[in-house]
Amino acid sequence: MKDQDDGLPMAQYRASEEKSKANSEYLRKELDRISNKASNMPTTSNGRGVERSSTSESLVKPKLKYPFYIIFILGNELCERFAFYGMKAVLTLYFLEAFFWTESRATLIYHVFLITSYFTPILGAMLADGYIGKFSTIFLLSLVYIGGLVLMTLSSIPSIGLSPVSGFLSGLFLVALGTGGIKPCVVSYGGDQFREGQERQRESFFSVFYFCINAGSLVSTFVTPILRSDVSCLGKEGCYPAAFGLPAALLSLSIVLFLLGRPFYRNVPLTGNILGRVVMCVSHAVYNRFRGRNTTHNGQKNQHWLDYASDKFEKSFVNDVKQIMPVLKMFLPLPIFWTLFDQKGSRWTLQANKMDGRITDNFYWKPDQVQIFNPVLILILVPFFETIVFPTLKRCNINFRLLTRMIFGMFFAGAAFVIAGLLQMQIDATVPVPPVAGTGELRLFNTLPCPVSAGTSGWGDSMESQDIKAYQMWDAGVANVNNKTTVTIRLNPNDWTKCGQAFQSNTGTTMKSHTIVEKGVHSVYIGAFNDAFNTKLVMDKKEKPKKGTGFVRMVVPFSLNSTSGEVTLINPDVASSKKGHRYTVLLDQNTAFFEENSTVADAALPEVLHGKYEIYVADQYALYGKRRVGSERLLVQNGGVYTVILKDPEGLQESEKKAPWAVHSIVPASSINIFWQLPQYFIITLGEVLFSVSGVAFAYSQSPPSMKAVLQAGWLMTTAFGNVITIIIAGTKITENQATEFFIFAGLIGVFGVLFAFMVRFYKYVEPSKKKDSDNEPVSKMQEIDEAVNE
Repeated sequence: MKDQDDGLPMAQYRASEEKSKANSEYLRKELDRISNKASNMPTTSNGRGVERSSTSESLVKPKLKYPFYIIFILGNELCERFAFYGMKAVLTLYFLEAFFWTESRATLIYHVFLITSYFTPILGAMLADGYIGKFSTIFLLSLVYIGGLVLMTLSSIPSIGLSPVSGFLSGLFLVALGTGGIKPCVVSYGGDQFREGQERQRESFFSVFYFCINAGSLVSTFVTPILRSDVSCLGKEGCYPAAFGLPAALLSLSIVLFLLGRPFYRNVPLTGNILGRVVMCVSHAVYNRFRGRNTTHNGQKNQHWLDYASDKFEKSFVNDVKQIMPVLKMFLPLPIFWTLFDQKGSRWTLQANKMDGRITDNFYWKPDQVQIFNPVLILILVPFFETIVFPTLKRCNINFRLLTRMIFGMFFAGAAFVIAGLLQMQIDATVPVPPVAGTGELRLFNTLPCPVSAGTSGWGDSMESQDIKAYQMWDAGVANVNNKTTVTIRLNPNDWTKCGQAFQSNTGTTMKSHTIVEKGVHSVYIGAFNDAFNTKLVMDKKEKPKKGTGFVRMVVPFSLNSTSGEVTLINPDVASSKKGHRYTVLLDQNTAFFEENSTVADAALPEVLHGKYEIYVADQYALYGKRRVGSERLLVQNGGVYTVILKDPEGLQESEKKAPWAVHSIVPASSINIFWQLPQYFIITLGEVLFSVSGVAFAYSQSPPSMKAVLQAGWLMTTAFGNVITIIIAGTKITENQATEFFIFAGLIGVFGVLFAFMVRFYKYVEPSKKKDSDNEPVSKMQEIDEAVNE
């Protein structure tokens, strides 16, 4: 029996049918393979596939492997980000401690540095795209970058002889030039190493690249503050040369890693200075429009103001410029976000400096280490949003598009600054207010066993032994003697006998006077010298230690059995090889021999780490030449400024001998823990995830293929202008109150956030083209197969 359709016997028909099914299955598999390989087919100059001698040759083309040499670019970025964020973390405190700048000036220079760092990417992009290529740009500007870090390191070493300020700032400028110049080049150069058909691999590279950025920031933000404060060098506690030198060494390593991959890198041809052409196109259009030149034909009017440039630029290029102009317009309100965000390294670090970083008695968190919260939270929140939050919103049919995310990001940043302002109010409540204009502050410490009296401008009071009095000097007193006045301290003749027999026979001068200045904080120590009445004036500072530790002044009003008096503090809880174990300071007094009855001898200690210290004084008759004072330990807390007056052990009761000293707080210790900054860091990092990541994606997706670099440069410029706003507000000193300034910034971003939300309502997204290319989202699977087969 034969089939009536094709005349074949039934058995042959069934065999033919099975063979056809097998061929169809084979074709389906091969088409699937084509879908994965189509973009890898060699192309001619017109973009069409190169003709092959047989179809099977294209079907067996091997799958492109992940470029192994990308590890050199990732290693380069990891080391470079370590160098940048590590140096930046300690920069503000270096300005305060090395240059003795005010907080306002340190903030100003810090943000000038950031502005420069975000303006120079334009130079890097122009060099890379139009002149010397990405590889040469990265290499040459990295050398400039290293030169800047080396100059900063050498300038921080006094014995080198370089100008500490001008040399350091020159190095800082070179760093800004180098880091900004390579910023737009490294990530795009890494993307260039992937070919058509490796879109998924390229996406994974960008994820790993972003991870390297934050990993470098995370490690350096933790390590460099330790080098700044805990490592001793050049005879000083703390080592800024190491804090700047380690980033220089790692940046040198990054260049070595980058050069190792040179034989393997894929370099794309130069595309010309696109950014320059855009500027010329816009300026030419504006010029023609204002000159009234019509560039169209047949009497038609220009439909868009950029059409006035069509006489000099091709229509396709003008259309691309038209496409990016609405995006650039959307960028206008965005710098305010970076105005707030970049204050993590300036104002927020200074805020942390006034807080208690203590975790245990022997370990505390440094003010410039708090910035580590941001990269840690980034590494947690970015995967959380990408894998859970955004997919969940999509499944719930909630349209959370890029611009909407950015609006939320701006409001989160504002909320973070409201929290920072509230926290600052709590900090300010614990910090004593220094004397204001027209007043001065005076403290009297009486170490004699008899009372004294003190007075200025008609008022007076008496003091008992080991007593302390604080007085305020008001306008009337200051105005009497050209903004100065005099305090007079005297012994009462009727009480000489209470001071001892020696005072009766050798009273000397029974009256001492000291000049008190406006806004000054004065401490007058009252004691005896050669059995005679004596006093000593010391100028104190009523402010928190800049390093966030404690400041201690030791006062010894009795004679020591030593020819070289000194006070030593030892913390037995800290290993002898580590910082914080031992502090030794020579006493300042009026005689060379401490066996004499001296006046009040005091020692201004360096800033002391938090801990409980045993107190030792010099004694030539004691073991090792030191005698411990008391059996208890002195507690020193972060942020406190203390005056500790030791008591003469003779005549003390047994209960007093355990802690024979009196502790007076000039500035109370920091009582608010530094981890209270974590909420504001968490909120602003939420804002960064929604704003920054979405902003980069928005700039990329809304630009034509030839303009992606232009919009990325425009995106980086928003950071630069954000820091300009910070400088303007900080420079004009709208308010001296830091909490009020935080609230002002929060209000500003609230206003700009509302404006941006209004602009978003009228923005029309440019949807990706249906045609698949490397710059647009891929179309459906069948369309890919059809295009591959047609080629």
